[in-house]
Amino acid sequence: MGHLFRDLRYSVRLLAKSPVFTVAAVLTLALGIGLNAATFSAVHGILLRPLGGVAAPEELVQVYRQWPGMDYGSVSIPHYQDLRDRAKDVFEDVAAYSFTPMALATGGRSERIMGMLVSANFFQTYGVTPRLGRVFLPAVEDRGPGAHPVVVLGHGFWQSRFGSDPGVVGRTLQLNGRPFDVVGVAPPSFKGPVTFAAIPVYVPLMMQREIQPGIDLIEARGSNSFTAIARLRDGRTIDEARQALDVVLAQLGEEHPDDYDTQLGHTLVLQNDAGLHPTFRDAQVGMSAVMMTVVALLLLIACVNVANLFLARARERQREMGVRLSLGAGRRRIVQQLLTESFVFSVLAGLAGLGLARLAVGFLDRVRPPIDGPWDFTVEMDSTVLLFTVSVSLAAGFLFGLAPALSASRSDMVAAVRGVGKGKGGRSGMSGALVVVQMALSVLLLISSGLFLRSLQGATEIDPGFDDPAHLVMASVDPGLQGYDEDRSREMLDRLLEEAGARPEVAAVGLVDQAPLGLGGSDRGVEIPGYEFGEGELRSIKYADVSEGYLEALGTRLLEGRTFTRQDDADAPPVVIVNRRFAERFWPDEPALGKIVRTAGEEREVIGVVETGKYRSLGEAPTEFMFLPHRERFSSGMTLVARTRVAPEDVLQTIQGIVHGLDADMPVFDTRTMRDHLGIALMPARLGGAVLGLFGLLGLALAAVGIYGVMAYSVARRRRELGIRVALGADRSSVLGLVLGQGARLALLGVALGLLAAAGASKMVEGLLYNVDAYDPVAFIGVPLLLIAVAMLAVYLPARRAAGVEPVRALRTE
Repeated sequence: MGHLFRDLRYSVRLLAKSPVFTVAAVLTLALGIGLNAATFSAVHGILLRPLGGVAAPEELVQVYRQWPGMDYGSVSIPHYQDLRDRAKDVFEDVAAYSFTPMALATGGRSERIMGMLVSANFFQTYGVTPRLGRVFLPAVEDRGPGAHPVVVLGHGFWQSRFGSDPGVVGRTLQLNGRPFDVVGVAPPSFKGPVTFAAIPVYVPLMMQREIQPGIDLIEARGSNSFTAIARLRDGRTIDEARQALDVVLAQLGEEHPDDYDTQLGHTLVLQNDAGLHPTFRDAQVGMSAVMMTVVALLLLIACVNVANLFLARARERQREMGVRLSLGAGRRRIVQQLLTESFVFSVLAGLAGLGLARLAVGFLDRVRPPIDGPWDFTVEMDSTVLLFTVSVSLAAGFLFGLAPALSASRSDMVAAVRGVGKGKGGRSGMSGALVVVQMALSVLLLISSGLFLRSLQGATEIDPGFDDPAHLVMASVDPGLQGYDEDRSREMLDRLLEEAGARPEVAAVGLVDQAPLGLGGSDRGVEIPGYEFGEGELRSIKYADVSEGYLEALGTRLLEGRTFTRQDDADAPPVVIVNRRFAERFWPDEPALGKIVRTAGEEREVIGVVETGKYRSLGEAPTEFMFLPHRERFSSGMTLVARTRVAPEDVLQTIQGIVHGLDADMPVFDTRTMRDHLGIALMPARLGGAVLGLFGLLGLALAAVGIYGVMAYSVARRRRELGIRVALGADRSSVLGLVLGQGARLALLGVALGLLAAAGASKMVEGLLYNVDAYDPVAFIGVPLLLIAVAMLAVYLPARRAAGVEPVRALRTE
């Protein structure tokens, strides 16, 4: 222990004696450590952090129904109730929830919020105790539909809207034009069932008809739009729960044979982390793995740079090491002291890295999706992140300190005491090896970054299936949330279409219930006369309810037939429009017009075929899609899409004015240009491209600094040799070529190794790329050429210095 304290004091004094060296090396390493800490903070916040305010989250499981081609299906209210009542041997309780838009009227104004419909046992299942008042009680709020109009407020909503008023319990809110009494406030630690949203208002499930006017889901076994969450009983396992659910499913299959395929079953997923939907989680895991790998590469490059700095300093301390060895100090003792110096240095770098991470986390904390919603994603520097940062710092200290320590401990005592170096021996060879490693890592990092930048470019070039998004605008309304019945809602939507379409600045206008490339979406099962579905073949097809004029406004190309008209209503024969992919799948060698599709409870005639577009994401493969007539199938919440003749921002104001002229209290939400809307679909590519592009530039800078430092060190060591060459008649160009050749060999070897590593890594991220080949030639050719050019520039500066060496001065140098 005494040796350790002496080494620590000596290390601190040594670092203080060389402030320039210390600052340069600390900043280099702090960059790698800080970016690792910040990236891990984001990954931890999205994927790893347990839900706040939840009792024993390791006992919670998400329960999904399996459907043909889909393992993570939602559940209906009757199905959730059956799980709750029939699986009591394995579950203490089963709850259900669903994100639901609501119209909130406060202070004389109305707005749309995204609240949550939850079963009466929701809070008990999560083990949540209210901050004020009470939570829902199954014995009260589950007694009958529409009987108990009450709400529980989210803690953040209570603070922002009611100023943390403790007297809020008992007050009345107007939701969808109906009074709801506040019975409680959730605790601050519980923001909801997912970490990225803070739910403002919770409403009992039995109030579904009032919160979703015109839709009755309470007894609709086939309407699956809820997520089920269950708490395992003590000692029960997921396998036991799955077996119990198989029994329940068999019972339900006998009782409701038209609603259940008993061969499919349920999927259970532990919810002891962030509670994400598994499909979203899988996508995040892939991107998070890429991000963590990239910042790890940056840290390794930084470690190589610092290792080379320590190697250079080790040469300056040859005499010191030689004296200590000659006085009896063993190699182990020398290595221990030098590693202690490295660890002291890594602690300083770790502290500086934490400061950098806090700045980065502050930026990430302000990032929000470009869509309306109760988003409250927070990136926190908690104890887990701190432990990770300490571990990374100590590991980095070991990585960059080991090679210089082993090298210094092998000093020739006599030569070291005399101050004579080893010429072209071990340390310069080790520096060269580190340069090769650094170049290889830089190639791997830069090609990965280049692929994602190319992916961003590819994403912006993907054809979304409609024309000229720069002249499209969107605005959403939901008359039903204001208490309008179907007739009044239809009348208002018709007037909105007519008045918007009559404006000279609007070229075409239409309505859709789900805007393309949004986060939502609906599927419907189909039957095609004459087509036999294979085992496991997906029978559900994505669809949208649209009005006349919508396809024209969007600019979707009509290939055959016609689009919808005002006459395609509930009194007309049921019809459907399909896309090219749909027609090619089900009628590959026949015309689609006139064919029959059984869906939405009707046999529908195909009246049109349109070009295949992108419906849920830009990266999706060509997929089947149906358009159903809105006038036949009413939906209250609709999005107006208008094609403009003038600046789209001006038309957005016009549409808002029209809505408020029809009803001053009607909320208009999700108002944006189509270009801004596409930003939602492009957000993953833009974020990944921007972050990885920045990391790539940092890696390039570190590589340039590293190879420059090594070559400058090498030239300094060979100063005497180069002077002799010049004295013996070598011209400056040959000396320049000699040094450049040495640097070029190291750079080319590193690039070759990096290309091999990048070839393997690129196949692993292929699924995350948009419209870009895993072996994209621009990345695999352009990046190495760029890196070689930067490396040669970094080599040229010390090479030019070497070519200008004065023979007499060089020969006098020891």
